[in-house]
Amino acid sequence: MVRCCGAKATRHRLPAVIVGKILYVDAAGESHGCSGASSIADGKNTVWTAGHCVHPGDGSGADGFHDSVLFIPGYKESATSSNGYDAPWGERVAQTFVAPEAWTQDKDYNEGDLAAFTVKAPAGYTNPTDTVGALGYRFGDGSDWSDIIDSGFPGEGYNRTDMDGYTQFFCTGNVVDAANLNPFDDRLEMDCDMGSGASGGPMATTEGQIVGANSHVEVDDSGERINDNLYSSNHGSQAVAVINRINEFN
Repeated sequence: MVRCCGAKATRHRLPAVIVGKILYVDAAGESHGCSGASSIADGKNTVWTAGHCVHPGDGSGADGFHDSVLFIPGYKESATSSNGYDAPWGERVAQTFVAPEAWTQDKDYNEGDLAAFTVKAPAGYTNPTDTVGALGYRFGDGSDWSDIIDSGFPGEGYNRTDMDGYTQFFCTGNVVDAANLNPFDDRLEMDCDMGSGASGGPMATTEGQIVGANSHVEVDDSGERINDNLYSSNHGSQAVAVINRINEFN
């Protein structure tokens, strides 16, 4: 794996198939893209992502999860495929979703924008952990981390024109507490210019442990992004509860 420096995201040079593309259809019938990672869990069939990649956070609770959610490891553009992309490790259909009420009821970006879901292996494939591998996790260990690798499939970026949603990019660097003087805000902040489409992609240690998931950026009053800060919700007690609950379903 080739690393980049500071905030500038770099294309992955080698297959990084643990991180995959998420495609979903919202309540209005519109298609969207996110990112997620195969994650260690009972059943070997779990994907970790952002809450907004599976649920609008509109107070609809367990009834509001998106329709037709797919996890596609190895996703890449294809000029010959009928749907415009290749899925060399199969399209894996989401089965069971878990997200905290802090997201599904309250749309809380500080604590709740995280989720996990199980997937079904398509015919001819086995579970994602055995097929492409999986990242572990370190939840509840704070918001300050060194040498983090942040991956995703951005369709846009801060002052970038080369991000198309088909190519996996990554940033490396340190993660800090987004509001060190505010005890009620333990979000993770990283200098990374990936934008929409990278949501749900993992912030992970060099040992392969998820500590956060791409959630949101800073914008001005007109909705324009103002810097290259990329944020994750705090992966503390809410994340612990989600992974414990997804294990119960497995």
